[in-house]
Amino acid sequence: MTLAVLSDVHANLEALSAVLRAVDLAAPEAVVCLGDLVGYNADPEACVAAVLDRAAAAVRGNHDKAVAGLMGLDWFNPVAAEAVRWTRRAIGSEALARLSRLAAGPVAMPGGVLLCHGTPYDEDEYLVSEAAVAESFRALDRDHPQARFCLHGHTHAPLAVELKGGRWRRLTGSPIRLEASAKYLLNPGSVGQPRDGNCRASFGILDLSHGAWRVVRVPYDVDGARGKIAAARLPAELAERLGAGW
Repeated sequence: MTLAVLSDVHANLEALSAVLRAVDLAAPEAVVCLGDLVGYNADPEACVAAVLDRAAAAVRGNHDKAVAGLMGLDWFNPVAAEAVRWTRRAIGSEALARLSRLAAGPVAMPGGVLLCHGTPYDEDEYLVSEAAVAESFRALDRDHPQARFCLHGHTHAPLAVELKGGRWRRLTGSPIRLEASAKYLLNPGSVGQPRDGNCRASFGILDLSHGAWRVVRVPYDVDGARGKIAAARLPAELAERLGAGW
């Protein structure tokens, strides 16, 4: 079984369209989404439809919850909060209803796959520290003992961490060989707002049959996405950071 793993689309239709073309070329057996379909960019309705019409499974992100009124804005910085308010005004009722019905992570899938937005112990936690890595592996052992591949997003940066023989290590490069005796935390990066210094859209391919994980980077019309942000009068910072990959 092969999964295309999308996360943090953030209403960037230019990036999503390019990624979906690359997904079609890869021909995975299923597409999954790790949340944050909306926020920051100017095409929330189209992105919700494009992802959820073809995803076999999806979990919600914090921006999805905020736009759907399932969490407040105190948690967000001023730019993110303004983008949430804009999205609430711009999105249609059907897309809003679909956001509100997204499952809270983690969600288990066949093959030992677990879908999360943030971490397996807290859907809103950023998996960026050693403590979060350690607690995530503890949560897998405690709450999801069948899970070998914890797919997560939220940080907008690719990450692969392997736990083997009681020790964990960060893996680099792509593709990555996945060992049968190990467990993994795998982040595909962000489709719509990468934050690793690379402006290209990012998604992952998990090949369960051959034990491999790879992150795919896709160029897209960044200027087109930036122009839409400006036309919508969203915060200018959101357009600036797309070009910088941050």
